[in-house]
Amino acid sequence: MNKKKILVLTDHMPWGHRSIAKAIFNYLKENEKENDYEVVYAEIKAETGFGDDLYTLAYRYIPASNRLAHRVFDKKFARDLVNKSSIFNLPRLKKEINKIKPDLIISAYFFHSHSLVNWRKKEKKNFKLWTVVADPWTINPISFVKGCDLNIVYDEVGVNFAKKYDIKENEIFKTGWWVRPEMYKSFNKKEVRKKLGINDDRPVIFVGGGSLGTNSLTKLLPTLLFIKKKVAFVINTGTDKFVYRMVENYIKILARLRKDDIVYIKNMGWIDNMAEVLGACDIVFGKAGPNFLFDCVACQKPFVAITHIGGQEDGNIDLIKKKKLGWIREKSGRLVNFLYQYLDDPKYFKNKFKETIKKEAQNNEKSLKIILDRVKKDLK
Repeated sequence: MNKKKILVLTDHMPWGHRSIAKAIFNYLKENEKENDYEVVYAEIKAETGFGDDLYTLAYRYIPASNRLAHRVFDKKFARDLVNKSSIFNLPRLKKEINKIKPDLIISAYFFHSHSLVNWRKKEKKNFKLWTVVADPWTINPISFVKGCDLNIVYDEVGVNFAKKYDIKENEIFKTGWWVRPEMYKSFNKKEVRKKLGINDDRPVIFVGGGSLGTNSLTKLLPTLLFIKKKVAFVINTGTDKFVYRMVENYIKILARLRKDDIVYIKNMGWIDNMAEVLGACDIVFGKAGPNFLFDCVACQKPFVAITHIGGQEDGNIDLIKKKKLGWIREKSGRLVNFLYQYLDDPKYFKNKFKETIKKEAQNNEKSLKIILDRVKKDLK
C-alpha cells in the first residue's frame, strides 16, 4: 500500500506564513517514519500583482495604513473579489500539486487556499485541504476559506471569528500557535553571548522588526549616546537592507562620540539561528507580529511592543496585555523611559511576567502534536 502524502504549502515571501508552514512541516517530518506517511514542503509564489510590494511597504514604513485594508476586507464584495481573482494564482499550484499528488494539503497562505478550494470544486479533486488562519486575535476575514475541510485557528477568539464568517463548526480546528520546535530548546547562554561578542554579564536587549524589518527599530538609536549603564543590543533588521545600513552608520557615529564600552551593538540582518540568539538575550523590544511574539514566548523572553501593523496586529497588542506577556511602548518617549527603567532593575522586568509567559509557552508547545493527531485520524 502506498504511503499517504501530505503537502505543507506556503508563499515564497519571508513572512509569518512561511514560519508557520516550516513549524508544521518540521514537526510532521520528525514523526514521518513512525506514522507511515510522507510529508513534502513547497513555497510557491502567489500571483498577487503588486500586493506583496504594497504590503512590504506598509509593513516597514507606514504600518498604521493597513487598518484601511482590514476594513475593506470586512465587506463581502471584497472577499468575493479575492476568491474570484484566486483563479489567476492556479497555474503554478496545479503544476506542483499534480506532480506531488498529495492526499492532504496544509496551506499556510490564505490566497493559495482560496485557489485550491475553487480548483478542487471545479475539477472534483479528492485531496483534503486545511488552511491555517495566520493571525490570532485580529483576523482578516479573507483568512477564512469556505470549502476547506479545516480552518486551523489559534484559540477561541479565532473560533468565534470563523463562525461569524459562516465557517461551519466542524470545519474549525483550535490548536494553539504553531511555533518551530527548536524555539523551545535551551542553549548555553554564556557561550552564545561570546559568539555575539558579549563577554560579561551585562543585560542584553534583542531589538527586532520581524522578517521584513521595520524603520521603528531606529527609535532607540538616538538615546544610546546617553546611556550610563552597561548594556548590549542585538539588532535584527530582517530583509530590510536600508535599516541595516542605517544601524551600521549609527554604530560608526557612536564609536566616534563614545570612547567607552558602555553600549555594545551587534547588528544582524536575517537571522537563521533565531532560537539560539534569543536564548542569549534577556528581553525583546520588537514589532508585535504574531510569529515573532510567540517565538519570544517559546524562548520565555518578556516582550516590549515598539510597533505593530494597524488593523491586522491590533489584536496582538490586546493579547500581550491580557495574557501578561510584556509591555506596550510604541511612542518614542515612553520607549526611552522604559529602557532607562529596565536598565535600573533588569531582574524585576525579567521576573514580572515570568509565570504567565511560561504558561503561554507550554500551551503553544502542544499545538503541533494536536495537528499530528488530527493528521493521523483524517488520513486513516
